[in-house]
Amino acid sequence: MNPKVIEARIVREIAKQIWNSQELNIDLEDQCERLLRNHLPNISDLEICEVLEDVAHKVKSHLRSKINDCREKRTTPRYEFSEVRDVLYRARAIRIDEIRSKIKTLDWRNFEYLCKHVLQINGIEEAEVARGTKEGGIDFYGLLRMRKFSQGILLSGLEIRIIGQARHHSANQKIGDPEVKLFAKQYSDFKKGRGRGWEAVPDWFKNLKSQ
Repeated sequence: MNPKVIEARIVREIAKQIWNSQELNIDLEDQCERLLRNHLPNISDLEICEVLEDVAHKVKSHLRSKINDCREKRTTPRYEFSEVRDVLYRARAIRIDEIRSKIKTLDWRNFEYLCKHVLQINGIEEAEVARGTKEGGIDFYGLLRMRKFSQGILLSGLEIRIIGQARHHSANQKIGDPEVKLFAKQYSDFKKGRGRGWEAVPDWFKNLKSQ
C-alpha cells in the first residue's frame, strides 16, 4: 500500500485521539498501529508495515504543532515528547495554589527576580532588577518596544520605559496608602531625573527618548 493511501483525515484523527488520551505514557508507534487498525479494520499486517513509519511521522508532526501552540500561549501542553525516543509522557500542570506556596517561600530579593522574569515572558526587553537594598523605591525596570506587538506606523516606533516596585506580602497583608504615596513620589522624582530610583538604573535607560 502506498503511504499516500492513508488519508490526511485519518492522520489528524489519530493525532487527536492520542492528544486526548488519558494514558500517562504513550509509545507513539505502538499507538499509531493500534489506532490505524481501528480506523482501517481490513488493513493487513504487511500494509501496516508499509505505512506505519510514515503515519507515525505525520502524527508526530501534528502533536509537536499542538505542543508548540501551548508554549506560545504559555500554557502547559497535555503531553511532551521524551528526548530518548518517540514516547509521549503526560505533562504535569502546576496548580495555582502550588505556585502561590512556592512564591511565599521566596525572600524579598528573589521575589524581585521573579518580577523581572514575569516582565521578560510578557515581552519586556532589557528587564533587570535594581541594586539590592531594603530601602524601597524602584526595584525593577525594563523596556517595552511596541514594534513587537504592533505593525502600525503610529505605534511601531514607540518605546516605553517600565519601572516598578516589588511588594512581597502575605495574603492578609495589604499595601496601604503611605506605601502608595511614597512610590508615587519616587515615580515623580524619577520622571524629573532625580532620586534613588533614578540613580539605580543604567545610563542607557536614562538616555532613552521614550515615555
